[in-house]
Amino acid sequence: MDVEGLLKNTWYVFRDNFVAFVVGSIVAVIGSILIVTIAPLFYGLTYMALKGVKGVKVEINDVFEGFHHFAKSWIFAIITGVLLFIGYMAFVIPGVILSILLVYALPLLVIKDYNSIDAIRESISFSRENLADTLVIFVIGAFINFVGGAITFGFILSLPFATILYTKATKSLIKEHETYPETEVVGG
Repeated sequence: MDVEGLLKNTWYVFRDNFVAFVVGSIVAVIGSILIVTIAPLFYGLTYMALKGVKGVKVEINDVFEGFHHFAKSWIFAIITGVLLFIGYMAFVIPGVILSILLVYALPLLVIKDYNSIDAIRESISFSRENLADTLVIFVIGAFINFVGGAITFGFILSLPFATILYTKATKSLIKEHETYPETEVVGG
């Protein structure tokens, strides 16, 4: 995978839809205070990223797309949350490894309209088959989120950028593995 090209394309998608992504991120973070809205709002943010990656105009109200997939987004959040909790409670290293293996799971849930288990399985498969690229992408995304979290309100820039990065990387891997048929979620 061309990481430099991936970062450039991520920047272009972010730049071309800047206002929608910034407002969408603010809505997702503030809306997550209600807890019950966390999963659908982050699903919606990934949906926004998918639209942008496909070259479709991203709109602020796209962040609410996850509410059409409320149960699916919550089942995914619970399963991955439990897996990560167990991983991090087992001396942290298994949690970090699992975080890396699951980097493509949410984008797969949105892109391919998978159920949670299939998204997790394929994310693990993609990660293992492309371990070096996955490590680089994970570290870049984690660094971007770390810096964004360290700066007051920096998350409104780092969160959508990392989401676009992970979604674009997932789309690239899907394209490389044409044996995995793609279900179109949005036009384009």
